[in-house]
Amino acid sequence: MATPSLPVAHPRTKREKTNFHLIAGLACLFLLLISIVGCRLTSIHIGLSDIGNRPVALLVLTAIILPLPAYWHEKQRPTFRDSSLTLPWIFLIAFLFEFPFLIAARLRMPLADPLLARIDNAMRISVPVIRSWASYHRIGAGLNVSYALLMPLLVLAIFAPALAGKVQPAREFVIANLIAIAIGAPLFALLPAVGPWYSYHFAPTSDQALCQIQLLAARTPGPYIYTSAPAHIVSFPSFHVLWAILCARALWGFRYFRLPLALLSGMIIVSTMTTGWHYATDVIGGLILAAISISIAYRIT
Repeated sequence: MATPSLPVAHPRTKREKTNFHLIAGLACLFLLLISIVGCRLTSIHIGLSDIGNRPVALLVLTAIILPLPAYWHEKQRPTFRDSSLTLPWIFLIAFLFEFPFLIAARLRMPLADPLLARIDNAMRISVPVIRSWASYHRIGAGLNVSYALLMPLLVLAIFAPALAGKVQPAREFVIANLIAIAIGAPLFALLPAVGPWYSYHFAPTSDQALCQIQLLAARTPGPYIYTSAPAHIVSFPSFHVLWAILCARALWGFRYFRLPLALLSGMIIVSTMTTGWHYATDVIGGLILAAISISIAYRIT
């Protein structure tokens, strides 16, 4: 009597191991070329002094990280090696991230604030009402505080999976960000917006006023002199919402932190409206963009 054959687990081929780096490399190269050509076509002038210390920081961070995968390779720990090798790609994406959106702003499509406000009104959602409610309630105050917690959460999502040997979440985070840029920049070019304070005429905070100045300066005809100060100009879709979800996804493998992670991510998403930073339409756009980016990144990785 013949015994049934058992499935054989084949080791990953060298090609399968390098697919992620090939995809990330080609995507970053395309992002770099788009940035160079787009800046020339839209008269964005960038000098070495304008970029500041960013290239040096990129090289230093990469130089600090690279011995780590070399160490894990020597110790024959391929999981930790492969996860730590995602960090240089994230550093490069952070360096290039701003340029596609500056180029998109330079296309000077009509401001979409009236349209986004009308969509909010059609959904019976009023950002000024939500903002006013938050200013008088303790829950709203807590939500407003959570808005600034995205940055430390983002740092945690970048480093924790990469250093803990969680290859799939770390790689997915890299690819999802690249996809979000590829989709988000054209959307922002078609629907540029300042923010709810611009449509509803409530007093912006100093940071919101600065973002308005940066966006309107980028839309001004004539040459645009790039500065090293980051320009936070994207309203639709909300990247604050996008990154809150991408961070939760990247950190979901840490099982004991899932409940506080979900709570914090949800608070950050709601805080985009309680602080008056985003229209509800921006939030929905960020949710959809996150779902698409994660779905595609999961299939790629």
